[in-house]
Amino acid sequence: MFLRVPIAALLVAGCIGGVDRAQCAIDPDCAQPAFCAQGTCIEGTRTCPVLQPTFSSINLHFIQVGCGVRQLNCHATDSANVNSGPSFFGHPYANLVNASAANQLGSARGLVLVKAGDPQGSFLLTKLRLTSALDPTYGGGQPADAPGSTCADALVAIEQWIQSGAPDN
Repeated sequence: MFLRVPIAALLVAGCIGGVDRAQCAIDPDCAQPAFCAQGTCIEGTRTCPVLQPTFSSINLHFIQVGCGVRQLNCHATDSANVNSGPSFFGHPYANLVNASAANQLGSARGLVLVKAGDPQGSFLLTKLRLTSALDPTYGGGQPADAPGSTCADALVAIEQWIQSGAPDN
């Protein structure tokens, strides 16, 4: 009996602080308005996350909860294997800023995904603003499953970040 108490105490102590608990498993676990992405509550909605005009905010609350982690036909780790463009998984700064567009229509026209200081010349913003799944000039709008669904506030934050020179901040 006396050995059980110390063993139980060690087991409990081993669990405390050993693993980060997920904030959520599903969207209703988060206070509204927020949604659950990879165990973390993100302020805003899936189509309108609350973003600051910084790369870290845009990456953490927009790219890594959608573009960079979805199924293979998006921009996840293995996306290059299915010709859907560059991977945006993790810290994709180098795959975005001053990087050539990877799709046929964009690369044929010499477009740049994020052209630092030039939001209008940034293919990323063009793709996010397209509402068609098959634009003859630029290809499908993004996200692919709901072209043009990113809200204006999120687009403004991305535009401001690009306008400020697209720093890795």
